[in-house]
Parts: sequence; C-alpha cells; structure tokens
Amino acid sequence: MTSTHTDLSFLTLGQAANILQVSKRTLHRLIQRKQMPGLKIGGQWRIRESEFSKWVAANEKLTLS
Repeated sequence: MTSTHTDLSFLTLGQAANILQVSKRTLHRLIQRKQMPGLKIGGQWRIRESEFSKWVAANEKLTLS
C-alpha cells in the first residue's frame, strides 16, 4: 500500500469554512453531530482534504436532487 502526501493533507476549520463560505462554528457543529468527518489533533479540529472533498460531493448531490 502506497501513501501519498495528499492522503495526509488536512484543512483547519477556518480553511474549510472559507471554502464553503460558512462560519467555523457551523463546521464545528456539523463535526460534533457527525454530519461531517473531522478529527481533533492537539486540541484543534482538522478535516482531511480527501474526506472533505467526498463530503462536499455527496452533499452536492443531495442538494441537486
């Protein structure tokens, strides 16, 4: 199994919020409700970029349906 650097790229809540144009608080709520994947590293929340992309794509399909 080979791992690439992009597999280990993470977004901060601020970066993800900026992309989605929502508040960090909104993302924090989604993570706490397990509606968005996230993990706590050193007391700060992070979102794996690959999981974030999958989440956006899945929710985009739900919105367009």
